[in-house]
Amino acid sequence: MKEMKLLSGNKRVLVILSALAFLLVNAALAVPVINLNVQNIGEGSAPVTSPVDNGNIKFLLNSTNPDYITGVEVSFDKDISAGSTIYVKLYDNSSNLLAVGSYTLSVNLPMGTTLSINFPTQVQISQVENVAVVVQGP
Repeated sequence: MKEMKLLSGNKRVLVILSALAFLLVNAALAVPVINLNVQNIGEGSAPVTSPVDNGNIKFLLNSTNPDYITGVEVSFDKDISAGSTIYVKLYDNSSNLLAVGSYTLSVNLPMGTTLSINFPTQVQISQVENVAVVVQGP
């Protein structure tokens, strides 16, 4: 008799678990699906082109302690239009962002003209592994 009661108890648990699994599957199917359409650069209505081909960068060092970078000077091989923003980002060897400086042009920047961009805080030069310069047109 004990074995019969044990088996009927297991059957009840199995039925309850089956019903619970059925409810969970139905609830999961009720969640809306969001589809994203991703376009590569240049595949939209107009291609994204860089306003420059090449540039130069020079680090500006702290005048009393040259172990620290306070900013940069940048110049480019083409004119850059007023309203463009130039970003300079410093990264460490783990790709962590150390500093970002930016400057929005109020007038055109002629080819070869040097522009100084300062960072909000100075960065120890030994921490810097990579530099990224982004020119975002108006």
